[in-house]
Amino acid sequence: MLRTLRIRDLAIIDDLTVEFESGLNLLTGETGAGKSILVDALGLVTGDRADRSLVRSGCERAVVEALFDVPPASAAAAWAAAQGNAEWVEDGQVVIRRDVPAEGNGRVTVNGSPTTATALRGLGRRLLELHGQHEHQSLLSADEHLRVLDRLGGHAERLTRVTEAYAAVSVSREAREAFAARIAERRERADELERVVREIDSVEPQPGELEQLEGRQRLLRHAARMGEILDDLVGTAYEGEQSTAAVLSRLGRRAAEAAELDASLSELAQRLAAAALELEDVGAALRDYRERGDFDPSSLEEVEARRAALERLCLAFGPDEAAVLERRETALQELGELQEFDAETKRLAAEVAKHEEAYVEWALALGLARREAAGSVVTLVEEQLAQLALGKARLDIVFGPARGGFVERDGLEPLPLSPRGAERAEFLLAANPGEEPRAMQKVASGGELSRVMLALHAVDRGGADGRVLVFDEVDSGVGGAVADAVGSRLAGLARDSQVLCVTHLPQVAAYADRHYHVSKRVEAGRTQTDIRPLSTDERVDELARMLGGRSVTAASRRNASELLGTAGRARGKQPARRST
Repeated sequence: MLRTLRIRDLAIIDDLTVEFESGLNLLTGETGAGKSILVDALGLVTGDRADRSLVRSGCERAVVEALFDVPPASAAAAWAAAQGNAEWVEDGQVVIRRDVPAEGNGRVTVNGSPTTATALRGLGRRLLELHGQHEHQSLLSADEHLRVLDRLGGHAERLTRVTEAYAAVSVSREAREAFAARIAERRERADELERVVREIDSVEPQPGELEQLEGRQRLLRHAARMGEILDDLVGTAYEGEQSTAAVLSRLGRRAAEAAELDASLSELAQRLAAAALELEDVGAALRDYRERGDFDPSSLEEVEARRAALERLCLAFGPDEAAVLERRETALQELGELQEFDAETKRLAAEVAKHEEAYVEWALALGLARREAAGSVVTLVEEQLAQLALGKARLDIVFGPARGGFVERDGLEPLPLSPRGAERAEFLLAANPGEEPRAMQKVASGGELSRVMLALHAVDRGGADGRVLVFDEVDSGVGGAVADAVGSRLAGLARDSQVLCVTHLPQVAAYADRHYHVSKRVEAGRTQTDIRPLSTDERVDELARMLGGRSVTAASRRNASELLGTAGRARGKQPARRST
């Protein structure tokens, strides 16, 4: 609810403070008194674009401040909390200040915190709904049409399900795409790891092999000399009757004979015998080594090539063969982990498919409910329009695909994907017989649009969602019984919402819970606007003026009193509004 509006240095307003009440607040006054400026001020504090030409002549800036009561469960409070600005609705109140300088940048604060005009619009459209000239008409937005249809059709639960399913699809798709990007990076890594494993496996290194190859290489480089040495060693030590082993064996036998004669030589005889045996073993081992050894110099090239291959591996992957083999095991382990991405890819795809299936189910159900509700909504609204001087107007609701992405379906057309479902809805209006329904901004005046919105609200209990409803000259171009119908419906809306209305018709003004008079005066050569609430007697005078012109007569007073009485009785008998 709008509690207080203060305006300084805006157009012809010097310094004006207005206290509003719940229910229906009506503003009347002569043309040019400044009623439209009040509407402009409300637009400024709810995010309209600032027009510097509105700054009062000779002033540096215009300032508009508004105090709203905001219940914790309101749409405005929920929006502020979702934006991380819960302090904007502290203690159930919102104070908005808008500074519009004659030059330079303006300033916006909410409860003392600086913010942007864009953020103010997000909050403002949840605090106040303004219906006036075309630029203020929410009905010019097709998004608003869909919101109205869903409210009238009672689609809140289905819409919530669709929104949740859309969010789940979006999150799961983002997760899948992020994972796919990671996989692309990992594919490059996997190619590198596979190359490492292939390169190591092509050599098949063994621990200590380099050291062995180094010895083998040295041996092969001196193969001829090694052959000569072995022949000499084996021949001298082991082979032939004159070999060292044979000589030692004979010496051992002779020493044994001597020991038989002198026991003190036994130890020496045993040592000679042992030496003979040891030399014989050494000789046999040398012979075997010579016989099995490969001392072919042609093998040197092969050994050197093998050693070069191992050294390349060590240079690339580690200081020795053990480190190279450890690098291979690490690469294989990482490759195994990468292969697990295939399973994760399938899991994420299944997750996306599950959420898309849920979205399709709820979006189709919501779309069906919307189409079923459209006919009832058209009937109810046209009934209201008939009472608002638009009896020959024809309303139509057309549907089109929602803008955004799609959900693919086997054998069927892709289903549009959006947080509000698979379709858009647009209200088309044929204001006169014989015309085809067209977009409202092309066929309806500002007053007609306001009356269409009034008709929609009249059949939509709670549609204001806690917002203040402002109607600027909703009665433009009507009079008599139609004006009374406008006033009656405004009073009906005021049962559930605070309503502010600028009117020129006494039939509408008679329904006010609180009646304000807007006037202007000239002081010190400057025009100034005043606004004040009227007492009961003053209301009679104002209605009499509106009925009969500037001259208030006894007859016009009687007519005004009767008008007030009729409106009061009508309000007491007013039926509850219908909804689909």
